[in-house]
Amino acid sequence: MKLNFKLTAAALVLLSVCTFSQLKEKDNLLGGSLGFWAKGNVPMFGVNFESNVVQAGIGTVGIGGIFRYYTFTNNYGNGDSRKYSFSSLGAQFNYNFNQIGDGSFVPYFGLVAGYNYVNNTYTDVTRNAVYITDVSYSSGAWIWGQLGMRYFFSPKVAGTVRLGLGNNDFNTLELGMDFKL
Repeated sequence: MKLNFKLTAAALVLLSVCTFSQLKEKDNLLGGSLGFWAKGNVPMFGVNFESNVVQAGIGTVGIGGIFRYYTFTNNYGNGDSRKYSFSSLGAQFNYNFNQIGDGSFVPYFGLVAGYNYVNNTYTDVTRNAVYITDVSYSSGAWIWGQLGMRYFFSPKVAGTVRLGLGNNDFNTLELGMDFKL
């Protein structure tokens, strides 16, 4: 009798977790984001993809990719200017805690690694492009840790907040939306 009760209770707990979790193994997410605190105090535009490949304990392991882009211009007192454009492409690895409450709130942490391409153009006061070496920002590999959370407003749509901290002076707070494919 006690064994049947324990088995029934365990089955109900597992069923409730599986039934209410918004993010499950084999779910794919695609979304956009708007980042703040990037270089030049301009917004950063982003696209994210994540595939939740396996349920591991109280969460899912997700792998995917990210793309980020932003641009800004420094204007100098002599009328010259330098325009910077940053394009970043990377791979992300996240652990999503998908068994909290009814599954609508999904916090996560992860690691992102990629390459940041920096392009800059110096323009003199007569509007001619001039080559002047700039070592302020350079292209290269980067890595950062991220913390975030998703809140599922519906079974297919989640709002997301992400904080990324890492090298290459790439520390941002991002707000966005993820859509389950």
